[in-house]
Amino acid sequence: MWLLARFWPPAKDAAFDFVSAKERDPGDPARIWVGVGRGKFDEHKGDLGESAASLVFRFIKETRKGLASEELNALTRLVLWIRDEDTGLHDKDRDREWTPAPLLRQYYDLHDADPARLTQFGFEILAATYAELLMREQLVKDWENRLEFESPWGRAVALETAAYGADEYAYQQGFILLVLIDSRRGFRGFRAAPDSNVDLTAAYETLRRADPKADWYLHHSRKLLLCGSDVAPDSKLSKLGLRDLVRVLQPVGGK
Repeated sequence: MWLLARFWPPAKDAAFDFVSAKERDPGDPARIWVGVGRGKFDEHKGDLGESAASLVFRFIKETRKGLASEELNALTRLVLWIRDEDTGLHDKDRDREWTPAPLLRQYYDLHDADPARLTQFGFEILAATYAELLMREQLVKDWENRLEFESPWGRAVALETAAYGADEYAYQQGFILLVLIDSRRGFRGFRAAPDSNVDLTAAYETLRRADPKADWYLHHSRKLLLCGSDVAPDSKLSKLGLRDLVRVLQPVGGK
């Protein structure tokens, strides 16, 4: 339903009704049945390996033109995950209790089995997930302009991007340390993998001397060195460029 409401203009302002799975779609062109009714968007009519989401997505790709490549990529990842969830392929995944399906079940029970409220909650989860996947597309694009270098502790990378999750992505690519400039908000920082032996104390002392007008903060783990963040948006921001920040690390500590 979220896919239709978000990406198929005729359904933008559609009202929702909830029916028993026993009912059948009578073919009223003014109503769209999703996941029930044995109609076009109900996989239970015999569409093995499909879900209502994948059937709707196929329809949207056929009828909605003009979606950007990053939108299609993000939607494809989202729909494939939902399809695999709906067909039971995630049932053996670790930490299942943290994934959307069990949380939706509990939300439904906690709110008196109210389908309208559950739908709204589900729509918010889907919108947030789609936004996250779009941001990951942007991160991958920005990653092409990264600056790789050797830090005193191992492989490191410097990056300018407005996307969240750059540190996690860097660690997944085998880097121990990320130097980051947030291109939208102007924040700057050094983020080291939590299981590393990186100690940014010396870098902090160097920045206090070289960049005294900026509010640099060293986390007590000594693996985060930040100038501005979501929790400190009023910080006085540094003007140092990416290569300037990388140079700060050159005289710091050893492996």
